[in-house]
Amino acid sequence: MERRRSTLFARGVKGFASYGRDSGFSDSEPRLCGTSGKLVKAGAARYDIFDRPLNLVGQSFCLARQEWPPHQTIQETATVMNRLPPLIAMLVVAVATVTARTDDKQPDAVFPSFRVQEIANDLKVGYAVLLVDINGDGKKDIVVVDTNRIVWYENPSWKCRTIIQGMTKPDNVCIAAYDIDGDGHLDLAVGADWKPFNTKEGGTLQWLKRGKSIDAPWTMYPIGEEPTVHRIRFADVLGEGKSQLINVPLMGRESTAKANWVDGRPVRIQAFKIPKDPTKDKWEPVTINEDLHVIHNFIPVPAADGKHTDVLTASYEGVNRLSLTDGKWVRQHIGEGNQANPKGNRGASEIKQGKLKNGKKYIATIEPWHGNQVVVYTEPKEPSQKMWDRHVIDEQLKWGHGVWTADLDGDGDEALIIGVRDNLSDKAGEKRGVRIYKCTDSIGAKWARKIIEEGGVAVEDLAAADLDGDGKIDIVAVGRATGNVRIYWNEGVKK
Repeated sequence: MERRRSTLFARGVKGFASYGRDSGFSDSEPRLCGTSGKLVKAGAARYDIFDRPLNLVGQSFCLARQEWPPHQTIQETATVMNRLPPLIAMLVVAVATVTARTDDKQPDAVFPSFRVQEIANDLKVGYAVLLVDINGDGKKDIVVVDTNRIVWYENPSWKCRTIIQGMTKPDNVCIAAYDIDGDGHLDLAVGADWKPFNTKEGGTLQWLKRGKSIDAPWTMYPIGEEPTVHRIRFADVLGEGKSQLINVPLMGRESTAKANWVDGRPVRIQAFKIPKDPTKDKWEPVTINEDLHVIHNFIPVPAADGKHTDVLTASYEGVNRLSLTDGKWVRQHIGEGNQANPKGNRGASEIKQGKLKNGKKYIATIEPWHGNQVVVYTEPKEPSQKMWDRHVIDEQLKWGHGVWTADLDGDGDEALIIGVRDNLSDKAGEKRGVRIYKCTDSIGAKWARKIIEEGGVAVEDLAAADLDGDGKIDIVAVGRATGNVRIYWNEGVKK
């Protein structure tokens, strides 16, 4: 087997060591490994693969697949090595590093650069963001859900226009766009009366029809009600050739905090059919599933038969796929989620499906619910394997609250975009903001990270689309505690 020596010089350690991730470990803890890294001069201000200032204290020092010395931290290793003659110390590590395997190498990832533009800072809570063409000029506008209003920012001036204000019961919480009445203009469905822990009442669904001009008032029509209404999207899950409004509440009716929201009824997922006259007729709901608990988010994905759409859910139970098969809805459990705390927050939270240029799919989640892990699920290696393989790719965060996938650099691989709502600490690399991850292997198990926003947005939601028509995907994030809207303009890969 070919051997290689990839090294960096660690401050405070006499000798060479490498910094990277070893594929032989089941956990995602960053480690000092003899498999990757770049030469770093002593005292230089450099950063690790998580964009943190290089700080080796407390990190495990490992070589290939074995820790060395066993159960010893790098601080302790540094103390030992500093007592050795420099030449011997260098030889000790050099001998160990030659055991590194070439198949453990993580290639250097090249990321695009982003320019930040803040277009608003007056939100009470930026609950949701939608990138759609409101005025029909061919450009994606930015629609934002605030507590008691819905606004849109017109591309490219980013002039703020109010769609509705004070017409719904607060808080507004979710939004979806679709031409509901078939007049050629986008309409908006909105979830409101957000009462997250009231599982007995509240939760309204309504849709908004635009006026004859972009400045004319919008008209609101009712759809239905469901306690803890939380996420909605349009998709043709029934295979009727026309989308339905999918409504997924956060919690089941009559569930309680005392029982960690798993008593009462499970969450009821429904598809509301658009009636012939949506301004007058009743929207008839079809129940898709009612056996999951605390579903924080979902995403429609193409079904295998190509005739309709399946639904991926992120809940206490982890990741599930709901499919309409022979006229019946079938649930397939494909991701375990984080089940470390069965009596508290567990399972999965946000969810999106991405695709690599070789056609392989992956599913990205935040785990557990409102959790501290960025997780990627890759397709099973064996056809008989039902569960997808779970990979924790980042744990340096608190309260992840946004997931998106998009090809940011035009290489065919969809990158992973993550929004973080709270600071884990005041250290670099552990603050709230926006992070992007690039796949560095062929299946989606290994990823490199770049932080493009650190501290400026307490991300409640984010979305990505080409806003300026240059062929590059831009990112928009909205804040909760920060109350702002920021665009991250994709300036491409610097050459």
